[in-house]
Amino acid sequence: MRHAFTVDVEDWYQGIPISNTMSAQSEPRLEGSCHRLLDIMAEYDVRGTFFILGPVAQHYPNLIRRIAREGHELGCHGWSHDLVYEMTPEQFREETQRAAAAISNVTAQPVTAYRAAYFSITARSLWALDILAELGFQYDSSIFPLHNWRYGIPDFDLAPRIVKTASGSICEIPISVREVGKMRLPVTGGAYFRLYPYFVSRANMRAVSKQQRAVVFYLHPWELDPDHPRIAFYWKARLTHYANLKATEPRLRRLLTDFSFCPLREIAVQMRKDG
Repeated sequence: MRHAFTVDVEDWYQGIPISNTMSAQSEPRLEGSCHRLLDIMAEYDVRGTFFILGPVAQHYPNLIRRIAREGHELGCHGWSHDLVYEMTPEQFREETQRAAAAISNVTAQPVTAYRAAYFSITARSLWALDILAELGFQYDSSIFPLHNWRYGIPDFDLAPRIVKTASGSICEIPISVREVGKMRLPVTGGAYFRLYPYFVSRANMRAVSKQQRAVVFYLHPWELDPDHPRIAFYWKARLTHYANLKATEPRLRRLLTDFSFCPLREIAVQMRKDG
């Protein structure tokens, strides 16, 4: 079975709760870490889906072109990296359109995949799926079917499904979780990939595979940059952001050896065929 390899393309300071002033003063390091990730993926002949922040597309067009040139899918990760459930629908629509246009302007390709910052399409912001369908997005991968202090819909379906909205249908491909008794546990990806011992991530992926579900794995380029600056911010976010960064690359290499991956669009296409 092939699993989905996804990347949230943002610099180390763009996904943490700090002020705009502090962000503007932070050292940019995205190019080096993202090129490193692309090099590793090329080494293992892996293609994935890269969810791009709008400002990243504007500031690093050559990086975005490399991602597209090497056969990866480009998706939209919004503009501000703010929580969707703290936006108005109007703000969400404007930011999403703006970001998708910035990506398309660089690559001359349509953008049909979306992922919200912090997986922040929750029960409070399901209206966002209606707007995404309205804007022409074919699928979304923003919903985490568990409870977390910042995200999650605990009773959402574990498998991809078609969501019907007033603006049309959209395929939702949720982040992967594993049911253990009455609990739902994140399979792997991001901080979970760094916090779990590798054998736990591997066992989780194999368990989901046995249920004939593809795993949605996710990573951020800055997780391959263990020397990026240490600064103070909200303790819950800081605990996971800096945890075990040096383990990312060796574990990633083991993962790419042990499992087969593809862009998210292949999971969506297969689902529509099966449906």
